[in-house]
Amino acid sequence: FFLAIYTCFVLFSQCGYSQIITIESDDIPYKYIYHLNITTNSVEECEYCNTTICRGSFCFQADKIFNLPFIEIPINSNFSQSNNNSMDCKKCNLSKTKRYILYPNVLYHDPAIDREVSTECSKNEQCFTNKCVNNTCVTNENADIKRCMFIGCGKFIGDPCTNNDECLDGECNEVCYIPDPPKEKDPIDDALLFLVMFGLLISIAIIGTCMGCRNSGNKSSKTESY
Repeated sequence: FFLAIYTCFVLFSQCGYSQIITIESDDIPYKYIYHLNITTNSVEECEYCNTTICRGSFCFQADKIFNLPFIEIPINSNFSQSNNNSMDCKKCNLSKTKRYILYPNVLYHDPAIDREVSTECSKNEQCFTNKCVNNTCVTNENADIKRCMFIGCGKFIGDPCTNNDECLDGECNEVCYIPDPPKEKDPIDDALLFLVMFGLLISIAIIGTCMGCRNSGNKSSKTESY
């Protein structure tokens, strides 16, 4: 009986694992991919399209923050041609698009996506950054990837940096990051501080009054004894 349960558990685990979709699969749900529209030169899924994303001389419009793990770019674009060094692209010639993993430039995505698709890479050409290390897409300084807005151009959050000027927003501490906002004072804390200080002053006043009364009593006793 226990052997049967264990066997079922192993088979279920293997089945569940085999259903994880990879970058090479044609079964990645449409909703998990940004799709670049060559006509508008922007991703179809962007809400505001207030940011220009550039990799070298190839640029397109998107939202300020990526929250999907993949992007599909037509293969006749300058980006796909420059990123396809190995020319191993028979599948994308058929589909007329090339799919890339957007990490590490994705700031956040729904954790539920990880249960369906894998963002692991096996070669550089699968990464938007054109650099795969230990099955992970990583920052590539040679790729010259940057974000541009009305305030100027700069690196993504998480990219290596040497000073604040290199980051489009946030600050630099070896990497570009968004600092925590300054902590606002809690009105309750101010009220408690006032009560403590007020109580302290009252206590000092009471002690001072008692000491004064005691000294006056001592003086009166000495006068009467004479």
